[in-house]
Amino acid sequence: MSNENNALIGKTVLITGGGGMIGSQICRQAAAMKPARIVCLGQNAENLKTVLEDLRKLSPSVEVVTEVCDVRERDRLATVFGVHRPSIVFHTAAKKDIRDAEANPAQAVTVNVQGTVNVVELALASDSEKLVFTSSIKAFRPVGVMGATKRLGEMIVASAADRTGKMFFTVRLGNVLESGGGVHDLFRRQIASGGPVTVTHPDAERRFVTAAEAARLLLETLSLGQPGDILALATGEKTNIAKLALRLIRLYGSKLGHDIDIEYTGLRPGEKLVEEATLDGKEWLPTVHDKILVFSLAETVAPDTIFDLSLRELIAMLNNGDKGALLEQLSELVTDYRPMSN
Repeated sequence: MSNENNALIGKTVLITGGGGMIGSQICRQAAAMKPARIVCLGQNAENLKTVLEDLRKLSPSVEVVTEVCDVRERDRLATVFGVHRPSIVFHTAAKKDIRDAEANPAQAVTVNVQGTVNVVELALASDSEKLVFTSSIKAFRPVGVMGATKRLGEMIVASAADRTGKMFFTVRLGNVLESGGGVHDLFRRQIASGGPVTVTHPDAERRFVTAAEAARLLLETLSLGQPGDILALATGEKTNIAKLALRLIRLYGSKLGHDIDIEYTGLRPGEKLVEEATLDGKEWLPTVHDKILVFSLAETVAPDTIFDLSLRELIAMLNNGDKGALLEQLSELVTDYRPMSN
């Protein structure tokens, strides 16, 4: 680790989604860096209890507080921020399942957009020094609701940084290897049940990162990120999903075509064949860290008053049940969102 250790000494660090795969890893690794307090915030009380027990064993000298709270609950969240006044915020809470987001766009907008507005505004009100928003490579030229809402989250963070000069910035992550409901988890369950193993397309590729490495690099961005930056992790090789399925089938002692089959289902709405990292003709620039890159050209955010009004209109639509209008407004805000259909 580099000088990001100094960024946590004596600080109060709040992690949203603290019981999740990435959030819990940030909690565990941050505890070794001598913060004054870690506030682990999430919806699942049992997951938070597990993290708390781990941290008490790993770093008994660090004060750890768990807060059962949903980022959509503005009043409850405001109480948490008011009590703890965190210096550093890692916002990892999100609706990440692309199929669920396509089926329930209002829920994805509520969590990924309204929840992010809540966290960002309350971090500003609490005078937090830094906020790290964990986004996704699916936010690049999004074809699905999940990616579009994460891109909008990036814009919310950048807009706040632009207005205030605060060290609020984004880090885009690849697919987390151990993620529940992710492709590894799905394939293992399908193999255990006798198959078939379902793959969208023989040429589908994804980039994976382990939760531990992602958390480590996220902590290291504290010494690198500037207001409104979009950073990316230069880690994880592109993996052909069909080949991954075949490797796992063999690993479990089965034989393709004899014990188990691969079934190609076709790309679903919200999915890409290959997930790109950046725009054609634009590059990620190196930083002083060999595994952290910064986007070479700031992605545009609309003039603040226009952006804010459009964002409020989107949030106001959440309760009217008009899915089409919601998606249309999302497309107006995220201009490179190009929904795919079957």
